[in-house]
Amino acid sequence: MAVSRRKSKDMEEITSTEEEFHPKGTVLVLAIFVLVLILLWATVYLILLSRGMTTV
Repeated sequence: MAVSRRKSKDMEEITSTEEEFHPKGTVLVLAIFVLVLILLWATVYLILLSRGMTTV
């Protein structure tokens, strides 16, 4: 019985640590990716505007 109590206590510690984890690096990489994607689309749009190809 003491073993099962210890396991549940360890699981509670693991769960509480996982709940406190905030992936800041992942959010930063995602933000950089979105910014690069927006810049690439803006560049293509400006190229199309300069060539006069805005209509289908």
